[in-house]
Order: sequence, then C-alpha cells, then structure tokens
Amino acid sequence: MNEIALEVLNKINSFGYKAYIVGGYPRDIYLGRNTIDIDICTNAIPKQLKDIFKESILNKQEYGSVTLIYEKITFEITTFRKEIKYQDNRFPVKIKYIDSLIDDLERRDFTINTLCIDGNGHVIDLLNAKRDIDNKIIRCVGNTKKKIKEDILRSLRAIRFATILDFKLDDELKKVIKKNGYLLKK
Repeated sequence: MNEIALEVLNKINSFGYKAYIVGGYPRDIYLGRNTIDIDICTNAIPKQLKDIFKESILNKQEYGSVTLIYEKITFEITTFRKEIKYQDNRFPVKIKYIDSLIDDLERRDFTINTLCIDGNGHVIDLLNAKRDIDNKIIRCVGNTKKKIKEDILRSLRAIRFATILDFKLDDELKKVIKKNGYLLKK
C-alpha cells in the first residue's frame, strides 16, 4: 500500500505541486501498526486535483478535500489550509487555502497526527510528533483551549486515541476537556 500512496504523491508532485501523506498513516507506520487510513495534504486546490485525477470525487470541496480511489485504495486529499472561523464549536465555516506545510500542520488537532511522509518515503517531523509518540502522550498542536473550543469533537478524538493507542492525555488537555465537556451537548 505504501508504494501506491507514494505513486499518488509523485503524480501530484509531477504537476508541480507539493504533497505529503499525513496523519494516522505515518503515525501508525511509526508505531508498527497496520493501517489503511491514508490522508494526503497538498498545495493543489480541489479543481487542480480533479484535473490530475479525473476519477476523483469533489464531495467535500468546501473544506478543500477530494476523495480518490486509486488502485482500490481510498485516499482523502486535502488542500493546505487555515481554518479561519468555526461554528457551533464544531465546523469550520471559513477556510483559506495556503501554500505552507507547516501552517497546515499547525491547524491540526494533535501532535501525533502531524508526521508526514514525502514522495521519497522520508518521514518529516516538524512539530515533534515522534517525541510525543515515543512518550505515549496526546497533546494539542498550539493552544489547547482554543483547539478544543473550536471543535469539541477533538476531545472525543483525544480520548479515542488515548484508548486505542494506550497513550495518556497531556495534563493541560485533560483539564480543558473536563472544563469544556458541556459543549458536547451541542
């Protein structure tokens, strides 16, 4: 599967765009876990991805996301972006496409989900994901309070990751989840 994912990256790269496997797949590979969850981030916008992969589906274009089934594997390909405004402590309602991998990674939920793999198969760790994976800790990227209040579902994701991976929640994250748990009612 890794070879097929690298093929997708290199096809995007061949059109002059940057592309990386990001999130659960690099994390799970680093942990030695089997995985089929492959997300790709790129500076190509959905229309450009549709031009590259005619068979791709623009089902989440408002979020800068395209679904591609390639060699019987499903890929979620998302344009580098900043989420400018959230609604109802859950949904980004205003995004801005950007050209920076680091800025895209900084919008993500947890450091453990910021590992990337480039088209050569090299692992990129710009936000100390390996450190937190090695220490078995779930920590927010950036301001914990802001991250959880933007999207309260992140609190459940944190608990799920801690449970599935047998990791611990960062002390600050625990405190913020407890304090903002009432938002889950929305």
